[in-house]
Formats: sequence, C-alpha cells, structure tokens
Amino acid sequence: MPVDDAALLAHDVRHWAGPRSLPLWLPPEASALVRRDGSAYCAAGGHERTLAETVGRALADEVARGADRPRRSGLTPAEERTVLAALTG
Repeated sequence: MPVDDAALLAHDVRHWAGPRSLPLWLPPEASALVRRDGSAYCAAGGHERTLAETVGRALADEVARGADRPRRSGLTPAEERTVLAALTG
C-alpha cells in the first residue's frame, strides 16, 4: 500500500534510522544519496550482487540473528500494526 511522506510523518514515523523509523526512507533533502552509483566500488574490485542474492543474504542474516530480537531502529511489530491500522482506516 503506497503511503506518502506526510501521512507517515503525521503518525510519528521517522526517516532513515532510530526508534520509529523506516530504514532506507530518506527525507527529500537527502535525495542525492540515491543518485550515487557503484562505479568506484567496482573499480576497487567489488562486484554487484543480483537482487535475489541480496535479498537472500539479508533474509539469512535476519533469521540467523533472530527476527524477533530487540531493535534500536525501526518500528516494533506493534507500532507497525498501529500505523497500518490508522492508515487503512
């Protein structure tokens, strides 16, 4: 369900990191971060992973660490349910 920035901010959801945040959600003034490319990384010998590999590795790490562990950033499951309920009426 797409939701605009104003709606999330109105429900005290925050950008980027920290309590009640959405990781990788950047404020408009930080949009230059998404315009960077990986050319310097590749020139230094790095290689790009496929989306499937990236998602698979992230999921494996999440499972290994314990998906229900306490977090310093993000919405708790209860906070997420509350925000979603408020946004969907």
